Amino acid sequence: MCQSTHSSQLFPHGELEQVFPNIWFVQGGWDMPVPLKPRISRSMVIIRHSQDSITLVNSMRLNDEGLKQLEALGRVENVIRLASMHGADDNFYRERYGAKVYALKGTQYTRGLTVDIENTKSYLQPDFWFDEKTRLPIPEAKVWVMRSPKLKEACLLLPQHNGILLSGDMLHNTPRPNSFTNITAKLFMRLFGLARSYNIGVGWWHMTKPSGDELRQLLTLPFEHVLPIHGEPVIGNAKNKYRKAIERFASRSDAKQWHSNTDSNTGHPEREMRG
Repeated sequence: MCQSTHSSQLFPHGELEQVFPNIWFVQGGWDMPVPLKPRISRSMVIIRHSQDSITLVNSMRLNDEGLKQLEALGRVENVIRLASMHGADDNFYRERYGAKVYALKGTQYTRGLTVDIENTKSYLQPDFWFDEKTRLPIPEAKVWVMRSPKLKEACLLLPQHNGILLSGDMLHNTPRPNSFTNITAKLFMRLFGLARSYNIGVGWWHMTKPSGDELRQLLTLPFEHVLPIHGEPVIGNAKNKYRKAIERFASRSDAKQWHSNTDSNTGHPEREMRG
C-alpha cells in the first residue's frame, strides 16, 4: 500500500521491463507516511493497445529518462487506479499528457493511510468511476472487484497468455527487499516477516479486513500470471504459487469473524465478471 496525497513526488525507480508483448513493468520506491519513513517498493504496469495508445495501471511517476522511454512506446491516454490506497501520481499523467483517469467506484483519493472514507474528502476526482460493468479502454480486459474490505479493491484480468492478473494491494510478491527500499523498510520486512514471495498484502489485510470467502474467490479467476502493485512480476503458475497464502489468510479472516453477520454474497464464486 502507498499513501495517497494531492501532490506527486518523484521517487527512484528502475527500467521499463517488457514482460509480455505490449506490456511493460517498472518497479520503484515510495515513502510510507509513518514514523521513520520506511521506503517500500511499488510497481506500475504499462499496456500498449489500440494503435499505440498507452494505458498505465497503478501509476507511478517516472523521471525524465523514464518519461522519454514511455513516450517512445506510444501515446499516454489512460490511467487506471485499482487500489484505494494508491493514486498519488494519477493527476501527474492527466496534467502532462491529458490522460483520462479511471478509478474504482466507491473509493476516494485520500491523504495518508485511512479506511475512514466516509469522513474524508477526496482530493481528486477521476474522469470516470468504473466497476465490473464499465467498458475500459483496454480491449478484452475484465474487472473483478473485492467489495468486502473496508476499502474496495479491483483486479484487472487480461485474457492473453492464459490470463494475466493485475492486482492492487491484495497480492504482493516481495521475496526480498529490493534496491528501492531503505534500511528502515528492510528492518520492518525482516521483523514482521514481510519478505515473502507470493503473499497477501499483510498490512492491507489488517487494515481493511476482507472476508475469507472473497479472498478464496481469487482462486476462481482465470489467470496464469500476476503483475502486483508491490514486488516482482510472477510469470507462470501464479495461481498455484499464491494458493497457500490465499487459503491461509482466508482462514484467518474466518477466524476473526469480521463478516460473520454480513451478506455472504460478497464472496460468491459465481459473481459475474465483465469487461
